[in-house]
Amino acid sequence: MNKEVVSLAKYLAASRVEFALSEMNQYLSKKYDERDLYTLLKPHFYDLDILCGTDYKCHRLVKRPLPVDDAIIGELEDSFKNQGLPSGIERLVESYIERSCGKNWHTGKTAELIRKNIVKQKEEYWKGRPRYPKIRTISYLLYHFPVYFCQFQYLLLDLFKNGLLTTKMSILDAGSGPGTITLSTIDFLRRLLDIYSKRNMDVKLNIRIDSIEKSGENIYCYNELTSLYLSNLLLENASITINEPVHSPIEIAKVPKDEDLIIFSYVLTEMSAAPSERADVVDRIASGSKNPTVIIIEPAELVNSKALRITQHALIKKGFNIFNPCTLIWGIGCSGDNCWSFEEPGNIQVPGFMKKIARTEDSYKYINTDMKFSSVILRKDGVTEHAYRAKGKFVRLVNLKRHIEKRINIVASVMSGNLGDEKTFVFKVCDATTSVPCYAVLPSYHINDGNKAILEAGYGDIVEIYGTLIRENKAFSSYNLLITRSTAIRPVDQT
Repeated sequence: MNKEVVSLAKYLAASRVEFALSEMNQYLSKKYDERDLYTLLKPHFYDLDILCGTDYKCHRLVKRPLPVDDAIIGELEDSFKNQGLPSGIERLVESYIERSCGKNWHTGKTAELIRKNIVKQKEEYWKGRPRYPKIRTISYLLYHFPVYFCQFQYLLLDLFKNGLLTTKMSILDAGSGPGTITLSTIDFLRRLLDIYSKRNMDVKLNIRIDSIEKSGENIYCYNELTSLYLSNLLLENASITINEPVHSPIEIAKVPKDEDLIIFSYVLTEMSAAPSERADVVDRIASGSKNPTVIIIEPAELVNSKALRITQHALIKKGFNIFNPCTLIWGIGCSGDNCWSFEEPGNIQVPGFMKKIARTEDSYKYINTDMKFSSVILRKDGVTEHAYRAKGKFVRLVNLKRHIEKRINIVASVMSGNLGDEKTFVFKVCDATTSVPCYAVLPSYHINDGNKAILEAGYGDIVEIYGTLIRENKAFSSYNLLITRSTAIRPVDQT
């Protein structure tokens, strides 16, 4: 009987822009209450391209980029100021910890065990061998979850700004853990729908979220947190379907079909395979989708960040192209060797449950608020965030050795936050022509209206620098591009 209902809904959705569930009883062999029809059809909303509201009216949805303008972006960015976990998420996480470890989880021997596991987990993580038995999932929620949740929304904002988020979207959380990326995505969409609603914009979403995870305990936590959060939201203009996670390592999981967005968040670094071989796993998972957007996120720590760039370069050889943060300014790509970069959006507010576990000596060991990560967004259609290409008036970074102690013009992407301090600002820059590290150095006493644009440049943004003095830093096998009062910096149009 379900098949008859679904088949009829498919026909009605194909032939009408809108229909009422009550109309279906005119054609069905058995009469149904509208509520029952809604329940029967809800798991099929994504495949049927429909969204049915609480008024039991169904609308046909057309896949198109989500509406975006400067005002909407500004409002979203404002919502990220003083970034922290939404209160609903914070309550759900703490409730899960309490159900798992008892009401007094943050005191006595239980707290001591959790703290030991937080420290041990960090040690294992950097060695690439994290393990997540039950108490380790709790440790992850207390220490890593808040930062990873918040920082992923900055990557979603990048996709949104560039028209890569659509009204109908299938998302794969590959190596999902307890649900960090899935929950962050749902919350981002909630924020966006709130903004649309305030502006009386009729935007409807049809979202399907799949996941792959090897840990049974993580899957249990994922199911509980995501289902509870979604049920509490009661989104009127969105159908979000969260499928049961595939219980498998990503290396051998069945290849998913037709995913629009695939995320590997802090999972490739856990593999024992060499960085170049990790590309095989990404390529295999993405092979079932026509043109997915692939996001890889890894720690900003030097070894893991360099490993990401090697994986990224191996994926380029497999037919992927970099959407961001790297731009092939001269139309050629680097080897990926000895390359690292990171984004640093800032700090998050300390959630209440993190404060509780940190009520001890050496409390700093249990506080994690610094958003700092390496990432790459990849496509297969040649689309990039910046289409800029340099012309002959600039010197390529690969040729800096010929220009030591000379003033020249260069153009490059800003590939780090400030690596210096308030007295001397230091930014890693790259034009994809060299594997030798290059840094733009701006002493604070040289800052003026003509050169301060580099201080305002976002991660991956391109700047033209006129009259920079080139110096070789032999101690660190790198080059410094000294910016002085006579140096002029112009941000490049982001098209």
